[in-house]
Amino acid sequence: MSFLPWGTRGSSRLVRAEWTRMTYYKFADYWPILSDGFAESRDRLVKNVAAHSVRASSYGLVRASVDVVAGLPDEYAQGIYAQPHTFPAVLRFSDGLGRIRPGVGFGAVCGVGVKMFDVPGRSLTKDGPDAGTFDLELINSPTFFCNTARDYVAFEALCAELPEVLLAEADRRDWFYRFVTGDGTLPRGDWLWDELFSFVTLESIPHKNLLSYDYWSIGALRHGDYIAKVRLRPAEVSSRSVDHEAGTGTAAESFRAGLVEEAGEREHRFDLQVQLAVALSRTPVHNTSKRWSEQDSPFVTVARILVPRQDISMDANLVSADATMITPWRSREEHRPLGEIMELGRSVCVHDQFGCPKGGEPGNVEELMGCGSRSSEWSW
Repeated sequence: MSFLPWGTRGSSRLVRAEWTRMTYYKFADYWPILSDGFAESRDRLVKNVAAHSVRASSYGLVRASVDVVAGLPDEYAQGIYAQPHTFPAVLRFSDGLGRIRPGVGFGAVCGVGVKMFDVPGRSLTKDGPDAGTFDLELINSPTFFCNTARDYVAFEALCAELPEVLLAEADRRDWFYRFVTGDGTLPRGDWLWDELFSFVTLESIPHKNLLSYDYWSIGALRHGDYIAKVRLRPAEVSSRSVDHEAGTGTAAESFRAGLVEEAGEREHRFDLQVQLAVALSRTPVHNTSKRWSEQDSPFVTVARILVPRQDISMDANLVSADATMITPWRSREEHRPLGEIMELGRSVCVHDQFGCPKGGEPGNVEELMGCGSRSSEWSW
């Protein structure tokens, strides 16, 4: 069967006909699972964060608007996407692996945080539950290389040896063996092959403009009555218009330079897309290292994001970006993060107050941006 992405080709009647033949996994049938030793590993990670808080390097913060698509099929018109609406927003671009020795032994792993404002309902976070903000945390890789709290803690220790340990063949083989076997603690049937394959693909991520990447949610999220992953993809017209690749210098300097130039010269558009889970054997929640096949379930655009032309060259823009705290748990019950690695993220966020805006969660874009950007084209 050939699936047609929403709004890209064919009539909406044909697209709806294709979708009616698919069966999606219901959230009501999902049962959360935490691995043995989760609490102990979580507490160890929280202590590490408290002692050595390392935030992802900020590359910039841009104003945006999120427009929910009208006429979505019922399976996709869930939660905040149930009705057409425009939400004011900001996008925070940053290094994608801030807590795991950024920039060492990896490709150009980057992240984007989407913070929407004026979203109805109470947040799942304890700080500012009624602030009306809603966050999405995404990275430019469709898979993640850790699935349990124990694996994440072990991987942090392994990363301390990079990149020197990869120089000699014997050391390199030993490092990968310890990665796959959980430092020799896992039985052969539980070796972390999916996680290893996810890790090695990071090296192939090219260095280019931040506005050119696709970005995915690290794990699965509830999508109303269903379960989904989220992707942010540059709209075709924006993808073709990017003239400035990442600049020279350090990763932070080059990504920042390319973002500033592109944001200052033209508007950019993204499609915010949802991929619904089918059978959990093919679209697993607890294995973030396995990519969900688009043959099983296509990505469907549920909202469109406009980033207007704006000047973000001021130093104050980086200050605003650093003050922007993004967590997928600043969500709504209808979009609750799922899986152990997402649960681990909630615990870390609660204990990591570095960079949190003074006075609590901001109430609107202007309060967050301050004097960090200038745009003659912006209005609500």
